[in-house]
Amino acid sequence: MGAVYLPHQINARALSAPAWAFIEGKILNISSAIVYARPGTDSAVREQLPLIPGVEVHAAAADGRIIATIEAENDRGAMDTYEAIARMDDVLNIAMIFQQTESHPDQELVKCK
Repeated sequence: MGAVYLPHQINARALSAPAWAFIEGKILNISSAIVYARPGTDSAVREQLPLIPGVEVHAAAADGRIIATIEAENDRGAMDTYEAIARMDDVLNIAMIFQQTESHPDQELVKCK
């Protein structure tokens, strides 16, 4: 198993206010996942993932594993995003690692220092 390079820890509560602004007053579904890319295609998959609304890439390993977060306004939106990623060319699989639903994300926000 190759090393995973994480530029920072993924923490939904530490997101800056602008990242939360589009969901203020709505339900927020945030999750993290490992996307498994076909060997040799991980750089192309990494470039395509952020083109899907709500998807952000955080890290990648040399063996094709990509760590991403997915933000959606509800559970259905999150499921649609997972399905869109799974149907991408050169994506072998996607595995959810963490999922949380916030009914009042604007009240959960804690300012970052």
